[in-house]
Amino acid sequence: MNLRQPMLFALLTGAVTAAAASTAWDESVSGDLANSGLAPTVVTLGPGSNLVAGTTGRTGGVVDRDYFTVMLADGWQLESITVRPGTTFLGASGLGFMAVQAGPQVTVSPTGGSATGLLGWVHYSENDIDSDILGLMGIGPGATGFAGALPAGTYSFWVQDTGTGTAGYVFELAVGSVPEAPMLALWLAGVAALALRAASSCPERGSPGLPRGRVRRGRQRLQGAGNAAT
Repeated sequence: MNLRQPMLFALLTGAVTAAAASTAWDESVSGDLANSGLAPTVVTLGPGSNLVAGTTGRTGGVVDRDYFTVMLADGWQLESITVRPGTTFLGASGLGFMAVQAGPQVTVSPTGGSATGLLGWVHYSENDIDSDILGLMGIGPGATGFAGALPAGTYSFWVQDTGTGTAGYVFELAVGSVPEAPMLALWLAGVAALALRAASSCPERGSPGLPRGRVRRGRQRLQGAGNAAT
């Protein structure tokens, strides 16, 4: 077996996946994301993978916090947030921070020290590169919390690294359609229910509407007539 073939396939698959992701916002092209949670930048997400890239950090004692809002239409959900290569970290902790709040604003104070009001939050690190952090965000202590994908609605995100210097971040937000129950399964279930109802309402097969006693007496008469004939 040629071991190079699976490795080459994996590399090509990764390249195709990265190339398929569309850029929803890149600060180097579209400008700085909002620095206030009360007026986040609106970022439009499409079906599939959407990249949001920017920088954060502390310069001259001022922390560059980034805020952006996304809107998910009915029938769509945010399935994952993956930390992609190009994300860097500052300080001894080597941790970045990302939080989400339901609605068009992040009203939680960035210096208040409380997660009350947030839907979720997470510290991400170098170990999270190429990993989905949405699930971890949903169990952030002190936040409301959530499990699984974020359903249709409006959500505002907050990104920061308070270390001195500049840290880059690249997040891939995956949007997918809400799974629907297979129509064939629903149709079969309906047919089975109708068949069961019909069977339970029929006293004797082949004699709808006749009481069972009358059916039995009728059969006895027919059997008697048959015996007499023989």
